[in-house]
Amino acid sequence: MVSTYLSLAAVAVGPLLVVSQNIVALSNGQDALLHLLETHPDVIDDYFPDKEAKEEYERYRVSYPPIEDYVISILVNPCGQNGTHGREDDIALGYDCCISRFGAGEYGYRQGSRNLFSNGYSNGIPMSVDEPLHNIDLVDEFGNILDYRYSRRADDIVYIDESCRGLREPHSACIADRFAASVNNVKPPCWDYNETVDATLDCFTTSGKRQRNCMQTSYSQNAYIHVCGGKFANDNTCGTFLEIHKANGTPYDDEGTILSDVRLTTHSTEGMQTTTLPLTYKGDPNRILCSYEEMNLQVGSMVQIKGNTASCCCPRLLSPNRSSKIGAFFCPKRKSSKDGPFAPKVESLDEIFLDDVFQRTSFPFCPAFDDAKDVLMCTHERIFADDIPLDRPERYFSMPCASLEKQGDHDNKYTSDNLSGVYTNVCPLGGAFSACGLSSSSLGECQGTDFHFTFKDEIGKVVQLPKSASGKYGVTFNDGRSVYWFARSELEFLKPPGNYEVWFVKRNRFEKIVEKKKPFRVVWPRCTYDSANGRYFPWFSTNSTQT
Repeated sequence: MVSTYLSLAAVAVGPLLVVSQNIVALSNGQDALLHLLETHPDVIDDYFPDKEAKEEYERYRVSYPPIEDYVISILVNPCGQNGTHGREDDIALGYDCCISRFGAGEYGYRQGSRNLFSNGYSNGIPMSVDEPLHNIDLVDEFGNILDYRYSRRADDIVYIDESCRGLREPHSACIADRFAASVNNVKPPCWDYNETVDATLDCFTTSGKRQRNCMQTSYSQNAYIHVCGGKFANDNTCGTFLEIHKANGTPYDDEGTILSDVRLTTHSTEGMQTTTLPLTYKGDPNRILCSYEEMNLQVGSMVQIKGNTASCCCPRLLSPNRSSKIGAFFCPKRKSSKDGPFAPKVESLDEIFLDDVFQRTSFPFCPAFDDAKDVLMCTHERIFADDIPLDRPERYFSMPCASLEKQGDHDNKYTSDNLSGVYTNVCPLGGAFSACGLSSSSLGECQGTDFHFTFKDEIGKVVQLPKSASGKYGVTFNDGRSVYWFARSELEFLKPPGNYEVWFVKRNRFEKIVEKKKPFRVVWPRCTYDSANGRYFPWFSTNSTQT
């Protein structure tokens, strides 16, 4: 009898389940169709303009101000661990140590890794904050070299080490025979502690009020700060904000997702001003930022080219002092940086005009090319007077260096009229290097007067990912102006200086403009593990137990 009732119940419930599933499927289909209609380019302008405007507003436009216009500075935890008194040297810094006073951070780059760009900024390979002075290039926040005489950093502690035989012998701490050096833990007030953030700690406002899971952040701008008032005073689409983002994003959020933010309310800054930024994840009090690391190469990852990359031989370079006007050179050229693959793009109209004049009116001459390409040019002398045009009376002219061609049918060798040597193959770097031969040695051994070129040890940024496991990564050395391709085995992933970033953002009703990005590193707590997907969440759940 019981089984009969169960059978009848199953018969009755079965159709209801089917009907319920059909209703859900129909609802999902209607939602998908509505989304398609609302986002289709043929109808969005006429019927759903607000939706497109909202999606456009969610994007960010990066526009770093030229340093000759104004400068924005940001310091993380300027008074020590999250703005409290607890420093390693036991010197109490009050939570208001960075109000209306001078403040700056100082950083270490690997020696010789610094590259200068035309916009006044430079980059390099960041070194640990525990690295002593003799092992680093000391720089300011823009990457400019700092003279030790003007540094606010305390002198290193020198101690006796009987194992030391000389500078960095047998280990990097050695500075001389029997002497080594270590970093001094004493730091001045209003300093940058951006590599040691603990999201489990509380912090203090400048009035002394304790807040949960936050960090002090100081900022300054030597120009008027955009602050909204009146009916827009509390409008989140108007004003200047400090926002926390995850650089390059995660599988859970893209880079544009705001993890935390705070509105700035000061129109002007005389020295540094301090505010507090929550370290909770999207405002959820049960989730806080964690020591998240992404070790896979992705768009935006910084890499250093390994020594197993291609080594090429190119036509003889022009002499630096132009004592000889015959030779090769890269286009585009820049006044304040390297040329060719390392020449940054120019963006403003003033920069474009001045750059065009520089390219065309100073020897050697760069004609107009697609700015997304690098070209290896070779100079030639006009032999006959009839060769000299009236509008360009110069004796020498430039044209792209000749591409390599196969020599003969049996020796399988390549050369060109601009090369002095003969090589087994064409340089595989592509682009400008079709005029170069592949060297059989990574040591720079080229034939005759040909010059050696390699991207070995250069620092670049990944801008395109391969479409297959055996594909190549697109890497730029000039912030995206031109791209070169490398196998994964040729790239060394450079750990970024931070696992999060503070963005200085100006918002209006139509767009969000990023004017500065400041990396910082959360070192604790560890992230909560996502067992369903076999990876870590970009947050720590305060409801779980930290191990």
